[in-house]
Amino acid sequence: MAKMEEEKVAQYTQVHKAFRKTLEICFDMVVMVFLFFILYLTVYSIYLNFKLTYKVAEPKLLIANVLVTIILIETYRILIIYLRQHRVSLTHILEVGIVALIQKLVVASDFKELDALKLFAIAGLIFVLGYLYIRIGEE
Repeated sequence: MAKMEEEKVAQYTQVHKAFRKTLEICFDMVVMVFLFFILYLTVYSIYLNFKLTYKVAEPKLLIANVLVTIILIETYRILIIYLRQHRVSLTHILEVGIVALIQKLVVASDFKELDALKLFAIAGLIFVLGYLYIRIGEE
């Protein structure tokens, strides 16, 4: 009787494993589509960086575009690590978050319109992201 129950459990487990494996393969395909899209955006962003270098009217725009390129490269790296290990590195996500926050500050750097509360909130967010990055990097 016990052997019969084990066979049922084993058969059910095999179906479950096959379904999970199929879903993992489908999700890997979706990630690969994102990888090609991010690769295209990165190449296009590098092209725009070279184009902006020769006729830059405002250096802030060029710096913001370079930071977007860095964000795209880091995102590409996160997806590659995911495909290899099926895990996401939190340190890379924190790097992207910090660079994205800095990029947003560079683009919208009209600090005259920001009140003290917003500046303290941005400083606090940068502090928390930096602290987490250092803490997780130690482990």
